[in-house]
Amino acid sequence: MLSKLAFSSMKCIRIVYLIAALHQTCYAQSPKLPPQAIQQIDSLFAPYAKVPGFSLGIFTPSKVLFSKGYGLANLDYNLPNTSATVFNIASLSKQFTAACVALLILQDSLSLEDPVAKYLPQVGQYTDTIRIKHLVYMTSGIAEYHRLPRKNGLHWNLYDYFTVDTAIQASLSQPKLDFVPGMQWAYSNVNYMLLTKIVEKVSGKRFSQFAREHLFLPLGMKSTHVDDDVTLIVPNRATGYMPLTPALIEQTRQAGYYLEDRHGYAQMHRNAPHHGGSGVFTSINDWFLWNQNFYTHKIGGQAFYDLMHQRLKFNHPKDNDAFGLVFGRFEGEEIIWYSGGDIGFNSYFMRFPQQQVTVVCFSNFDSAGLAEKLAHQVGNILKKNKVLVKLK
Repeated sequence: MLSKLAFSSMKCIRIVYLIAALHQTCYAQSPKLPPQAIQQIDSLFAPYAKVPGFSLGIFTPSKVLFSKGYGLANLDYNLPNTSATVFNIASLSKQFTAACVALLILQDSLSLEDPVAKYLPQVGQYTDTIRIKHLVYMTSGIAEYHRLPRKNGLHWNLYDYFTVDTAIQASLSQPKLDFVPGMQWAYSNVNYMLLTKIVEKVSGKRFSQFAREHLFLPLGMKSTHVDDDVTLIVPNRATGYMPLTPALIEQTRQAGYYLEDRHGYAQMHRNAPHHGGSGVFTSINDWFLWNQNFYTHKIGGQAFYDLMHQRLKFNHPKDNDAFGLVFGRFEGEEIIWYSGGDIGFNSYFMRFPQQQVTVVCFSNFDSAGLAEKLAHQVGNILKKNKVLVKLK
C-alpha cells in the first residue's frame, strides 16, 4: 500500500514538474530589450518632454518588456504621463465591445446570424435583413450618425452632450440603408453602438456594467471603464489637447464656442458619454493584462480567442477584419492592429502573433495619428535590434 502511495505521489510530482516545464518552455524564448533599443525609443519621444505626450508599452505574453510615459498628462498642473495614466483610447474600444458580444455568443445567448431586429425592433424598418455579423464586420449599410444633421441643430462634437441613443436615433431616421448589408464595407461607429444595445438587451445590464463584470474585473483591469458617465472622477486621467491653429479656432467658433486668438494648445473636454465605437478609458498597465488574456485564455478559453480573431467573407473585397481587430502586415510581418482617434486623443496597438510581441501607444495629443506613426517607428527599432524574432 505504501509503495503504491509513494509511486502515485512521485507520478503527481512528475506531472507538476512537467506542467511547470511546459509553462517555462512557452515563454523561454521571450526576447529582451537591449539598452541601445531603450535609448533609441527615448530619443524618439524626447521632443515631447514638455508638451502633451504619450504612454508606450511593449509586451510579451508574460512580461512587460518596456513601459514608460512621455510628456505631460495635464498642462495645468504639469503632471507627467506614466504607464498608469488613464487615456481615452477612442476606437481601440471596439474590441472590448466585440468581446462582450463574443462572450454572449459563446454562452449561446445570441448568434452572429441573428437579425438585429430580434433585439432592436426599430431596425426592422429596413427591407433588407441586418444581422449581428453585419454590425461586427462594418457591413450593415446603416448611415453613420455624425454625417447627418442633429435635430437640435448642434454639432456632433464631444463638447455638445449626446448619447448612444441620440446617435442611433439619427442613423435610423434615414429611410433607406446606404447599401445592401454585406455588399460593401464602410467604417461606422453606429454599428458598435448598436452592439452595446444588444448586449444590454440580452444581459439585462448596462453595457458598462457587463464589460466591468465580465472583462475588466476578472482580468484585474482596475483602471479601465466604459465612460458612460462623464461626471465620473477618474484617478490618473490624462487631459486631451489639440494644437491651436487658426483653422481650429475658426471651426470651434462656428460650433458656438469662443477661443482666444493665441498659440499653444486647446484643452479638450469629453462631454458626450457615447460608447461602443469608442468610450473606453484605460492605461498601459491595464492593457498588458488585456493583451495577456490572448495567450492565457483566462476569459473565454481558446474559443474566445478564435472568435475574436475570426474573419468572414462578404460580397466585398475587404476580408481582414475580425472582432474590433484588423489583420495586416508591418515590415513584412503579420500583425493584428487597430487605431483610434478622438477629440484630444489618439491610440494604436499592433500585436505580432508569430513573435508574441505587442506594441501599444496612447496619446493625449490629438495630432493626425501620431500614436500610430510613433508605434511604427518603435516597431522598426525592435526589428533592427532583433527583438522581433519568430518563435519556433
